[in-house]
Amino acid sequence: MMSVNVPRKSSNLLKRRLKIAEIVATQGEIKVDDLSAQLGVSGVTIRGDLSYLEQQGYLKRSFGGAIATPAPPGEPEQFQPSTTLSLAQQMESARHCVRLIRDRDTLFLGHGSLCRKIIPLLSEVKKLRLVTNDPEHAILANQFIDGEIILVGNEMLRPDTVLAGKSLEQALQHYTITHSILEISHLDTDGTLNTDMAKLAPAWQLCFDHAQNKTVIITANAVSPVAIGNLDQAEYVIVCRSINEQYQRQLQDADFVILYTSNECFTWSNRERLKE
Repeated sequence: MMSVNVPRKSSNLLKRRLKIAEIVATQGEIKVDDLSAQLGVSGVTIRGDLSYLEQQGYLKRSFGGAIATPAPPGEPEQFQPSTTLSLAQQMESARHCVRLIRDRDTLFLGHGSLCRKIIPLLSEVKKLRLVTNDPEHAILANQFIDGEIILVGNEMLRPDTVLAGKSLEQALQHYTITHSILEISHLDTDGTLNTDMAKLAPAWQLCFDHAQNKTVIITANAVSPVAIGNLDQAEYVIVCRSINEQYQRQLQDADFVILYTSNECFTWSNRERLKE
């Protein structure tokens, strides 16, 4: 286990970059000059922001501006994995997750590009302890998290560059995880929640057993899924609009109710779990 602490970038810088990402996601394309005028900073500053946001996967640079990260064509929308959801869908899902996090939480954040979109939005959460098995999460969190960052795992899984192993499993039992967020590849008709990474299944099962609150983001990316838990163990389920159509009846039958909704995303809460 490793704790990481480095100086954080200024709040104004982080807020401006998040604002740029939101503008590009909403408009699809925008010029540097327009961003400069809207945000009241120089074109040189905006270009630096765009370079950073491109590196983080929020957008693509274009001649004189930026465009939203496109989804690959030709895939049915209801079966898109998180990496092919539009930037607007990913960011709205991330915002839904952050609404559930409280000051002083110990948050376990699983691997995945959609989960990574959550990290910049955590900058307003105070005294957060972030536990993760994704080195890229930890690196990005250095710039945003007010609190402790703990990277766990002793076995690198390639090509995903995430960590697994006994130290990950021990950490999930050692820390009092007040909230966990995991990307789930598929929800079976019997309520089984699945991951497409078999070597992480034991750790995710421990996460479901020990975390006080469990949020799952269903990405509908079923590739040789491995069971990690059941729907009735989760407090919250987050889905984008297209995936919601696939699972809406099943969630209702499982006594989940819509806690919050927006144009792109739904947060469902488990009525029975929240009574406990």
